[in-house]
Amino acid sequence: MFKKSLIVIFVALWIVLAINPVDVGIWALENILVVTVFPVVLWLDKRYRFNNLTYLSLTAFVILHLFGAHMTYNNMTYFIWYSDWFGWERNYYDQFIHFLFGLMVFVPFFEVFYHQGISRRLSYLIAFLFITSIGAGYEILEWLSMELFCPKPQEICLEQLTQGDIWDAQKDMLFAVIGSVLALILHSLWGKKTPIR
Repeated sequence: MFKKSLIVIFVALWIVLAINPVDVGIWALENILVVTVFPVVLWLDKRYRFNNLTYLSLTAFVILHLFGAHMTYNNMTYFIWYSDWFGWERNYYDQFIHFLFGLMVFVPFFEVFYHQGISRRLSYLIAFLFITSIGAGYEILEWLSMELFCPKPQEICLEQLTQGDIWDAQKDMLFAVIGSVLALILHSLWGKKTPIR
């Protein structure tokens, strides 16, 4: 019942956030992953039975991603206070989401491999490698999308994509790594006390 409720909330929010996004092109691009991954998560849950906390973590991450897709990551209104509080010029919501990707998606990857009979240590390593490779792949996809589909001059597209930070892609990947390392540490400490089904 808990998982079904999360699915209903996710679908309802997806429909609401699909209405009048700030940039339809960015919304569509960001939702390619959501539409592709959502059925896969449902299938993986049937096969591996994610626990409720893992399922909640996945759902929360995707919902936060949907807000970024709706408003665009650069103009995420609900995150401006954070940048203003620290006196930063740019909006760091995109890097926050990359950090959450590492933190909140690490355990589901770990569980998939661990349930296949792979040792705990090797499952941690594979989950970490998946997070880092997907983070890097996403940055490459972002760059290719800009090259292929951005109708504006390249300098304007690059400014919109990176908010003027030439190291944006590298920082995004680093935040995903930091999130996954934190998830690994927390899960290795907590997971030993709680057996995985």
